[in-house]
Amino acid sequence: MKTRTLRSVSVAALMLSALGFVLGGVSIGVSAAVGGIVAVLDAWAITWLAKRIVRGAGALDRGFAAVLLGAKLAILLSVCWALLARWGVDPLGFSVGLGALVLGMLYAGTELAVLQTHAQREAQTGEG
Repeated sequence: MKTRTLRSVSVAALMLSALGFVLGGVSIGVSAAVGGIVAVLDAWAITWLAKRIVRGAGALDRGFAAVLLGAKLAILLSVCWALLARWGVDPLGFSVGLGALVLGMLYAGTELAVLQTHAQREAQTGEG
């Protein structure tokens, strides 16, 4: 799932960045690319930490990973604030690029569900 999610978020980020350049010009496009980079890094952090929580070696490892997941949110908010308030990233373009996180995860989850449904149907028809 990790590579599927990262791939889906990355593709969504590229598509949304290109859309930002085409429809909004350089400022929106660059801001969408920055938002896309933040989205990909956030997707990587979410999948890495979630894997540690689910498959952790012990309760302490899982608990620490859960604390890091909460800290990740605070870091994400700080990075977004700094990009928008301090470094002048365009809010519209940034929001478009950051939307890659939602679109990519939605697509990856849907793709996984479809693959599992096909596998279950094949298993049922093979048994009957």
